Parts: sequence; C-alpha cells; structure tokens
Amino acid sequence: MIEPQILEAIKQMPNIERIRIIEFTLGLMREEMAKNEQLSLKEAAELMRPFYAEGSELSEFVDSEHGDFYEYEDYA
Repeated sequence: MIEPQILEAIKQMPNIERIRIIEFTLGLMREEMAKNEQLSLKEAAELMRPFYAEGSELSEFVDSEHGDFYEYEDYA
C-alpha cells in the first residue's frame, strides 16, 4: 500500500511533476518487464536443450547432411 504522505504529496504537486513521476515509474516498469522477459527466454532455452541434444528423439528428425537443399532429392 502507498504511504498516505506520498499520496498527499502527489496531490499537492502540479500536473507537470505528476507526469514526470508517471514517466519515471513507467520507465522502471518497462526495464523490469524487459529483464523478466529475457530471463524467461533463457529459462525456456534451458528447458528445451535436452530435446535438441544429440541422440534425443527430436534430433532423429534432423537432416545431418549439410549439402544444399535444392540438390536434396530424398525429401517427401
């Protein structure tokens, strides 16, 4: 909960100062959200790592040939 003194101080401020507080707060929120998003992407990659490990079920479907695809005749 917000301290009553803070709320009262905000009430006493001119609108331009209130806008600066809002902009500052939104900036903090964006930074925090970006950090959390980056962490969740990292965690997702770590969770998926075993599925892409050599010998895993998913890697059975990987074409190990490194030739050009347009010359690849053994498809579908």
